[in-house]
Amino acid sequence: MPRKNSGFTLIELMVSMTIGLLLTIVVANLFLGSRATYQTTDETSRMQENIRYAYQLLTRTVHIGGYRSSPNTRLDQVFTAGNQAVTGTEGGGTVPDSFTIRYQGSGTGAGADGSIVNCQGGEVDAGVVVLSTFSIGVGANLGNALFCDNGVGAPVEVVSDVDNMQILYGEDTNADMVADRYVVATSVSNFDNVVSVRASLLFRTTNISSSVLRDTGTYDLNGTVVGPFNDTRIRRVVTLNLNLRNRTP
Repeated sequence: MPRKNSGFTLIELMVSMTIGLLLTIVVANLFLGSRATYQTTDETSRMQENIRYAYQLLTRTVHIGGYRSSPNTRLDQVFTAGNQAVTGTEGGGTVPDSFTIRYQGSGTGAGADGSIVNCQGGEVDAGVVVLSTFSIGVGANLGNALFCDNGVGAPVEVVSDVDNMQILYGEDTNADMVADRYVVATSVSNFDNVVSVRASLLFRTTNISSSVLRDTGTYDLNGTVVGPFNDTRIRRVVTLNLNLRNRTP
């Protein structure tokens, strides 16, 4: 006798389809969760790299402020009035500040020896005064960025995704080479007495992430409160206390 062919009943088919659909949803959620976690981690790592480079660049530049190719040359003969070793501009309110560092290069007389560079990496020869002006502007990705102007050509974007920068200047009021007060640019009595710079920068991730809560907080940058930004980017405040080594012990 021929065997009877048996198949799935309608109920069995519906149950199997439901189980398959549930498994698909679980796997999809795991994939989306992993992708969001990876994106957040990647964005945070990029922000950390920006912080690290900004720290290195600003530290190197401020430390060398007031450097003279010949140490026997009087300071006021190299950095004259209006061209001091350090100056700054107060943005006002929550508008970003900017500041300028000046110093001379190093070399043998036949050319730069490569030990002194400007904020864009160009070598500076002995006896040549170079300026490095740091400010915040709109970067290539249409977000705010840290720019550097060395006085030749247009300012160059050096660190992307820097929302804001607020500066305080450590002024030595009693000639002991130690900052006695930290004030904004408009309150500095004499920039020749500034021995340190306190720079507070607000970094952010490049892309908006759906895996973090909406950023509705505020951020304190040297006493200036900025925000909220009402997006889902991750932000971090970094404050650097940088001294001018040629004016401090």
